[in-house]
Amino acid sequence: MVFMGGKVSGAHYNPAVTLAVALCGKISWTPACFYMVSQVSASFLAGLVGGIVAKAEGIKAGYPSVAQHRQLSALLCEILFTFILAKVVLNVAGHSKRTNNAFFGLAIGLTVFAGALSVGDISGGAFNPAVGTGLTICQGSFWDIWIYWLGPMLGGGLAAFFFWTTNGEEFLFAKYTPPSLNAKLKAFAPYVMEGIGTFFLTFVVSQAGGELLGAFAIGAILVALVFMGGHVSGSHFNPAVTCAMYSNGSMDLKSAGLYILSQFSGALLAAAVSRLLDGWRMGYPTVPGGSVSIPAAVLMEMLFSFALVLVVLQTAVAGLGSGGENSYYGLAIGMTVFAGAASAGGISGGCFNPAIGVMLPLMVGEFYYMW
Repeated sequence: MVFMGGKVSGAHYNPAVTLAVALCGKISWTPACFYMVSQVSASFLAGLVGGIVAKAEGIKAGYPSVAQHRQLSALLCEILFTFILAKVVLNVAGHSKRTNNAFFGLAIGLTVFAGALSVGDISGGAFNPAVGTGLTICQGSFWDIWIYWLGPMLGGGLAAFFFWTTNGEEFLFAKYTPPSLNAKLKAFAPYVMEGIGTFFLTFVVSQAGGELLGAFAIGAILVALVFMGGHVSGSHFNPAVTCAMYSNGSMDLKSAGLYILSQFSGALLAAAVSRLLDGWRMGYPTVPGGSVSIPAAVLMEMLFSFALVLVVLQTAVAGLGSGGENSYYGLAIGMTVFAGAASAGGISGGCFNPAIGVMLPLMVGEFYYMW
């Protein structure tokens, strides 16, 4: 759908995304309002059609719903994943220097998939006020509609703010802010992007890692995040990748240290949020007990970290196109992690990332396998 409508409307399909795009000055407010009316109206129509079809089949039509007694948790989940959805949209489809790329629809769709699998059991995984309104009302559910408006709209507003902090020259009001502030934002933008990306990668690992499609969700969110941040920070989101970049002379020691600090900070915050949502039941990578040996786990972590870093170096450094970016590097990196998590998850936990491997177990008090 995003690839289909991108050249016509920008393929928002979401009032929260439209809000973020309007706040960044990428669309004027009059068409933005018409966009929102169209989106909500289409959701009602879809709800009516879905209800008719479901009734004819003798089943109940689906709609997003909040888990019982978890309204505040649901609100937080809707804020977080609408934020990253809108942030991905702004960075892959709303940046003037990244027009006509071939990956924007893939990045956006995979973000929604990873979010739905991660927190769908808590909030319903709407991340869209239109979906959370039309479908729910058509099925006679009204009580949680406020969550599907407040959460996503706050997320969209936050995405616009962080788009300013990481892509200041693209923001509507950049020309009105002092040049010194713009220069500072540009200098700190890579570290902010590394923190955001590592936060969401860690959060999906914790929330979706135990699901049937958990390994694919982790790879999917990494595809989206790499495409989102590649032009700002290089999208490391992993201290091992940063160390490799420093080793090959792509960055200096100070920058590498700040990257790693940002990554560990993002992972720690994600672990704290996951603990808040799920308590001691939160997911984290660990070496399974029983017949799995420590040397086997270490070997798996070494092999797939090697593969991941090699893919990054070959596709995102040596493999860049003449325009400074190719259309496959994010897919290659994310699918490497997916393959590793699916292959080695039952042996080592499938982490391949020191920030995730330290901060998630730390939050539940498991220290034995951190090394």
